[in-house]
Amino acid sequence: MEEPSVLDYVKEKLKPKNWFKKVEAIEPQEDIEGELEEISEEESEELSGTSFPWRLVLAPFFALFAQRLLEPPNRNVPWAIILYTAALGLLILGVFKKEWLPPQFSLEESPAMDMKFKPIPFLFCLPLMLLTFLTMSHNTFTALNVFIWLLTIITALLAFWRPEPGFVMRDVLRKIFDYLRKPFLNIHLDWWNLLVAAVFLVGAWFHLSQLSSVPLEMTSDHIEKILNIEEILNGKYSIFMPTNAGREVIQFYMAAMLIKWFGAGIGFTTLKLTMAIAFLIGQVFVYKLGKELGNRWTGLLAMLFMGYAQWINIIARVGLRLVLYPVFVAIVLYFLVKALRTSKRNYFIITGIMLGLGLNGYSAFRIMPLVVFVAILLYVFHQKTKQTRKQAWWGLGVVTIFAIVLALPLLRYAYEYPTEIALRTVTRMTSAEVPLADNVAAVFFQNCWNALSMPFWKDGNTWFISVTDRPGLDVVTAAFYFIGLAIVFIRWLKDRKWLDLFLLLSIPLLMLPSIMALAFPNENPSPSRLGGAAVPIIIIAVVGFQSVFGSLWQQSKGNFGKVVISIFAAFLVFVSARQNYDIVFNQYRISYANATWNTKEMGEVCKDFIDSVGTPETCYVSGLAYWADTRLVAVQAGYPDKDFALWPEHYADSLSNPNAKLFIVKADATDDLAKLKQLYPNGFGTLHKSSIEGRDFIAFFVPPMY
Repeated sequence: MEEPSVLDYVKEKLKPKNWFKKVEAIEPQEDIEGELEEISEEESEELSGTSFPWRLVLAPFFALFAQRLLEPPNRNVPWAIILYTAALGLLILGVFKKEWLPPQFSLEESPAMDMKFKPIPFLFCLPLMLLTFLTMSHNTFTALNVFIWLLTIITALLAFWRPEPGFVMRDVLRKIFDYLRKPFLNIHLDWWNLLVAAVFLVGAWFHLSQLSSVPLEMTSDHIEKILNIEEILNGKYSIFMPTNAGREVIQFYMAAMLIKWFGAGIGFTTLKLTMAIAFLIGQVFVYKLGKELGNRWTGLLAMLFMGYAQWINIIARVGLRLVLYPVFVAIVLYFLVKALRTSKRNYFIITGIMLGLGLNGYSAFRIMPLVVFVAILLYVFHQKTKQTRKQAWWGLGVVTIFAIVLALPLLRYAYEYPTEIALRTVTRMTSAEVPLADNVAAVFFQNCWNALSMPFWKDGNTWFISVTDRPGLDVVTAAFYFIGLAIVFIRWLKDRKWLDLFLLLSIPLLMLPSIMALAFPNENPSPSRLGGAAVPIIIIAVVGFQSVFGSLWQQSKGNFGKVVISIFAAFLVFVSARQNYDIVFNQYRISYANATWNTKEMGEVCKDFIDSVGTPETCYVSGLAYWADTRLVAVQAGYPDKDFALWPEHYADSLSNPNAKLFIVKADATDDLAKLKQLYPNGFGTLHKSSIEGRDFIAFFVPPMY
């Protein structure tokens, strides 16, 4: 007899089983006919109680209008609260009237898992872990320590990896040999695969379109990244980049590979391309995670909503490593949920590998080990048998081992340079840089509110990764996220599925990197540090979307009604995508351009000069506080290892060079221009007008002396 859990007792007392008409779980592999199976007319009347499901229609209608009232610049907060409250009330009433049919998770009881491992490879793995840790010194990858690290990974896999039944390595090697001898491509496409490919291409278009021009200009942060890439290309293989408060290295090695193997240039577009590629890899796992949590429509819609979401699009195309946070969150959550659902140890292994690898992506991902632990803790708490609880703890141990193995280089760096690796975190959480407020608890709770309300209200004031002070989500996604939150919470009250509770709790947990900016509360909410939370937020929005249109579809009595429902759903998706397009390619493009200096235009002028009569050594950019970063001008001209800066007090130092010279001077720096005319009477300046006020500059040309 199975041992009852605490949750079984609570569930029996609350007896929420009559809140819904039971809807059978839909397997991810089930075809569309099974997913959208019609109910009879009698069942429809029993569910809705009326001939028209007005609550089901009015609730999202009110939510959409409420969110529209929160759009800047003319917000109407009181009416938005009233309408959102009305939507929630209608939703709850619809649940009790059995009008609402929430989508169900496709979870089954976890089968028994083989918890044995091979002791001999594991005994080899332990000293290799220590040896890897010892050799990964001085923040440098070498051929030796990378080889030892790979041996460590291989021995760990030999100890724990369990081949699938029927797997024979000899047969696999034979197939590989046959393929290499006679390559072939076998593609099977049905209508569903074509639809998935089309949705994937929508996300690819949103992230690759106008990549070279949106955003256009680099910032000083980008030049630091380019210098790090230059180090790698020059043979300095760092484990962690300590400059500029410290940065993890995955993006830099990706960019170096694009440059060295595929001939990409060293510049802003390459930085943006690396993160666009990373995002598209993440999209695959957003789809898989959605399928794992619901059905294939959940995965498809999640991939679609994530693909055009301006929040993620902006933090990807800004060219920093920020989007690696949601990418690795999607990957780790997929394999973790898959592991707990199927009790297959290999999925626990891959979860650990991706967890350890993700720690080398973006510092905000450091919260993810806590998220994984909470997920397994919730799973254990919801289980009835000691065996499944034991399996989960064993799986956590496997995840931990492989996460440590993959993170060994970073752990060694943290051991050697604890101050450098923790600098960003410590300065944001403690008084290391600025004093904390007297009431830290009040700051924490205010940060929680600002972060949790970000999808509906304001995304902060960080201009280079957002259109500031607007909701983090578009109107449609935010409205259905609100509905999804209510649905997931009510569904958890009814069924006590651990995944429902985890989806809800994962959002504040993944927001902690932003919430914990106690010393700099003005940096919260930060779209980048909140980026990991976008994964469960988008999935919950999809749950809301599916709950509305799935219920309407099932309660529709004829084909005409289903056509109308499908058209309206497609219309809302179009409206959502269109608003996200406008935010990224119009609002963000303009606001970013207004906040940056036109170093690209300056770099093009310098490049023309160098390619014609000048040299990199005789091209100068006037040093001036609060003006363009002179290193960026050099990068834009094609010389990332140069700095064209020459401060006005050192203009005379250029007299010793008889070659042609070019000076880039700010248009309103009249004193600097006067100095140049005094030094070079035969020189002349050309005004370069910019489309943005205050960005004009003068190119002062000096002919060669002879």
